Formats: sequence, structure tokens, C-alpha cells
Amino acid sequence: MLSIDTAVRVASELDLAHVPEQTLRRARLVIADTVAVAAAGARTAEIAALVALDEHDALVTPADRAGAGHTATVLTTPRLKAHPAYAAFLNATAGTSLELDEGMRPTGHPGMHVIPAALAVAERVHAPGADLVRAVLAGYEVSSRLFRAFRLRQGVHPHGHVGAVGAAVAVALLDGTDPVTAATIAATSPLLSVWQACYDGATARNAYTGYAAQSGVRASALARAEFTGSAAALEVAFGQIAGEIVNGSVLTEPLRYDDLGISRNYFKVHSACALSHSAVEAALAITPVRPEEIRQVLVDTVAVNLKIDRQPAANDLSGRFSLPYAVATALVLGRSDVEAFRFRPEVAAVAEKVRVSVRPEFEAEWPESAPARVTVVTDDGSTAATVQNPRGHHTRPLTEAEHREKFATLVGDRRTATAWWERLDGLLAVPDCADLFDGER
Repeated sequence: MLSIDTAVRVASELDLAHVPEQTLRRARLVIADTVAVAAAGARTAEIAALVALDEHDALVTPADRAGAGHTATVLTTPRLKAHPAYAAFLNATAGTSLELDEGMRPTGHPGMHVIPAALAVAERVHAPGADLVRAVLAGYEVSSRLFRAFRLRQGVHPHGHVGAVGAAVAVALLDGTDPVTAATIAATSPLLSVWQACYDGATARNAYTGYAAQSGVRASALARAEFTGSAAALEVAFGQIAGEIVNGSVLTEPLRYDDLGISRNYFKVHSACALSHSAVEAALAITPVRPEEIRQVLVDTVAVNLKIDRQPAANDLSGRFSLPYAVATALVLGRSDVEAFRFRPEVAAVAEKVRVSVRPEFEAEWPESAPARVTVVTDDGSTAATVQNPRGHHTRPLTEAEHREKFATLVGDRRTATAWWERLDGLLAVPDCADLFDGER
């Protein structure tokens, strides 16, 4: 029987003193990136409307009037507080709204599951920043191993299930609960998320990560209340029903400080599904062509990207999960930011000219690389560009300035962004995480 116990124990013994400086730096960047992406997502219409309803129902309250139970920051404007489980839900839900959250291959997004839960509880228990970093590294490690252990079946989306296990580990380390018990409880009630919601552009799918982060917080409370979990539940759910075990041995490997899961992540600079990013960058590298001159667009890539080889429904989110539409956006607009992915009929018309196929030599490079070659055919000939991995992948890291600019752009208010960046950048020296978001907005 596959067991998560060893993976959780190994990760929970992580000692910050043995973590390389570059990995500590990466952890701080992942935390900062997740905060900024969630803050930007909180400004979407549906999150703003939900928060307004929640404020009316007293699920969230203004920070200056928060009661004893509302100790965690909701990354909205103006700043609100909520119970840690609900703050984790709102922040993680907001964090997937714009498809800018970090991730890893083969494919998952540990950060947006683990970090909102860890941040919320770190605020509640007044944890020092170093404890938060350690908890995030451990939770991320467990999630990344689980993402590598299972291969999900066609149609099953990677959000919302094993990420909750990592969130439970991070929370347990912060509030003193046994991490194995909390992780087992989180693993007992996984969320079955599906790609179809992404294809339809159903914004309720953004809550996949929200439910997982919330589950991570609640799993710790259930453990303290002496609930028990099923040691075999995760294997049945994702090793038999929703997927299969392809590398169970990663769950029993010793901790390798020079190769922690977080060190192999990627950061997003394109506001679309990560499976499209190499092709988007290849399209951006091609000299702009007027849409009416394009006869055909050929995309050669890896097989996993065929999941999003589809034409979009007429909405923003569906376009973000269409490889043809993402490539057409880059070709027509010459950009791939949040505003670029507002649904446009003229872009959809170009998307209909895009044809996607698998190139065997590219397929052999997955998951270390995710190559894509885009060829634009016009009456005057063709132009092509190839990208091995997009910017932000750990093999093509962003500069410090690029990270900081993404952070400032997404947070919005420059004064707030400067204050938050300085605190998160210096997280290891922060004495109390309850002060991370004080004094701004």
C-alpha cells in the first residue's frame, strides 16, 4: 500500500540551516509571487462580489474591527480579516483567477494550495517568518512528491486534491499538530476537479485551490479534535479511480536539500494555462503579422499540451485554456498580460486557423523541457520560432527586477507593493507574521 507517512515525516524534519541560500531565496519568491497573484485575483468581479456578500454575512470584517476569530488577512482592497480557514479559501480562490500562479512539472501548482493556508495560520499563531518559510518548504515538498507519484487520468485536473495534503503539513508545522495525522485527514476527503470546467470557462473552478487550502487548515483542527484519517484513501482516489501510481518510490526518498521540490518550479509571466507558455513565447518572437494575412498557424509541441488543443467558449477563462487562442492572442496583440486575455472575437477568428501536433523529438524532452515551435503561414511564405522552456521556468529564471515588477504590477498600489515586498523579501528576519500586511491599504 502506498503511504504518505514517510514523505510527511521526512519533509517535516526539514532544517532551514541545511537549505541552500538559493533555495531559501526561491521559497521567498514563491511566497511573494503567490501573495501578489492572489491580490490581483481579488480585484476580479466575482471575487469582489463574493467578498461583499461575505462581509454582509460577517464571514469577513474590516481589519480595524476584526474579532478574536478573524485573525487572517484577506488580500483585498481595503484589507479585510477572516477566520484562517476562510481567508485561505478566499486567497487561494483569487490566486487562480488570472492563471498567473506558479507551478511545477509534471503538472501541479503546490504554491497556491500551500501558501494561503500557511500564511493564514502563521498570522493566527504569530509565527516568526522563518517558521513560515520552513512550513512552506515542507508542504511544497510533500505536494511536489505526490504530483510526481501519481499520473492523473485524462480529464482530471491537478488542482484541489494532493495540494491539500501539502497545505495540511504546512499548517500542522505552524500550529503544533502532528503533521502525519493532519495530512492523512486531508488525504481522506480529496476534491475531484475536472478540466471541463476550465474549457467551459466556469469560474467556479477557481475555487478548486480555495477548497484545498481551506481543507489544509481544517485538517489540523480535525486532528486536534481527534478525528482520524484513512491511510489508504489517497491511493484509492488517485492511484485507482482518478489516476495511477507511476513513481511511488518518491514518497519514501530521503530529503535532498540540494534538490527540494520548490527548486524546480516555474513562475508565470503569461496570463494563461502553463501548457501554452512555450508556444505563446514562440508566437511573441515572430515578427507581427496582420491577422488578415495569416493563412494558417502550425504549433508543434509535446503531447500533454493537447489537453488544451481546443477552441474557446466566448469568455476570458476559456480563452486562457485554449492553446490556439493563447497563440492567436500573442500573434494578434503582441502581448500576454491579464488584459490581453479579455475575450476578443478577432483573436478567436485567428485561433480557428491554428493547428496543433506532437513532434516526437519534443516529446522525448518532457518534462525537463516543454518545447513548442510556432509557424505562421502567409501568402508570402512562412516564419517560425521555437522555445524550449518559457521565461520563469527554473532553467530560464526571471531576474530580480522582473520578479519585483510582476509583484508591483499585480499588487497595484506601489506604496503597498514596496512595503509588502520588503517584508516578504526579508521574511526570515520577520519576528511576527501577523504584521506582514499591516499598515498599508
